[in-house]
Amino acid sequence: MLENKMDQLNISVQRIFGEQEVEIVNFTCEDLDYKTPNFTTAGIFHLHGFALINHEQKPWSIILKIIKPDSEEKEEPQHHNYWRREALVFASKILGDLPGSIQSPKCYLVEEQVDGTVWLWMERIEGEYAHTKEQFDFIAERLGRFNGAYLIGNKIPDENWICRNWLKSWTTSSRMYAPNPEQYIHQLHSDNDQNLWAWFQDFTKRIDSNLSSLNSLPRVLAHQDLSQMNMLLTQSDKEKDRLVMIDWQFMSISGIGEDLGKMFGVNMSLGVIPIDRYEEYKESLFQAYIKGLKDTGGQGDEQLARYGFCLSTALRSIWEFPQYCSLAAQLHSDPLNCSLQERIAQLEKIIIVHQKMALEADALKKWIM
Repeated sequence: MLENKMDQLNISVQRIFGEQEVEIVNFTCEDLDYKTPNFTTAGIFHLHGFALINHEQKPWSIILKIIKPDSEEKEEPQHHNYWRREALVFASKILGDLPGSIQSPKCYLVEEQVDGTVWLWMERIEGEYAHTKEQFDFIAERLGRFNGAYLIGNKIPDENWICRNWLKSWTTSSRMYAPNPEQYIHQLHSDNDQNLWAWFQDFTKRIDSNLSSLNSLPRVLAHQDLSQMNMLLTQSDKEKDRLVMIDWQFMSISGIGEDLGKMFGVNMSLGVIPIDRYEEYKESLFQAYIKGLKDTGGQGDEQLARYGFCLSTALRSIWEFPQYCSLAAQLHSDPLNCSLQERIAQLEKIIIVHQKMALEADALKKWIM
């Protein structure tokens, strides 16, 4: 794969060491075999080896990410998953102006290919994924500082390829590609299933109004893809704890609290947040986020942030309730499938969280009207 890429590899390694002359002694390319890549990701590779610098061998390490076109809708710059966005983020240098509460990887080279793909040669971050509530609280506090900086004067970048209505685009796509719950609901007879179905129908009838209300929230720069694997906890000589966010493909200008809703919702879905601690994490993460907001000087935004947090989390039901119906119907023909039972039980608890947060968002709506 890299036979004709030694010039690019040399440039990247030079930039690691501050543009010094380097001689690459050896290197290895490992396919990271990322199991859940974005539709626009063609591959992620770890390149590492040794280089000769001033007669001394030093180790180096690089991530090579290859992005590619996908469907026609992802050619639209305002689509939530516009395929070129991450390359444009790195080429624009926006990440160099982020508030100090978070960091991002350096990008050494953005390279267009004749086959239509784009290669991103990036810094490899050595860090730890969050596993404990305390680690997630730390991230939520830093996220509050990050979002809050844009409420007190940090300029929000205005490039036309930064998504302005991320959740509207995401929910539109989810409704297109999710299973149709009406095909399965007649097989689900419990009172709880019928109650959830009634709530979901009402919620989806009001989805346009709810999405529009998010536009009334104070605007901040947002990451919008804060799954466990995109948040790395690191340490440096200057700081005991740092947060590095990777994968900026979903960068958006969003309402306050939306980023936290994505972080909470997606890590429930991925099974990272324990199923018996959803309520505990929900409140703890929000309080940490508010602390971060207030530490930047952003006062009086708590109700607005709560609204964005609750509604953005609840909107994930647009994808997850149809999944629940589909899997619950499958269980009728495979009733002893333990993994299916566990996933259905998890989704049911998640959707109940969505339902509660949607009701809370309804009660808070007066704050933004």
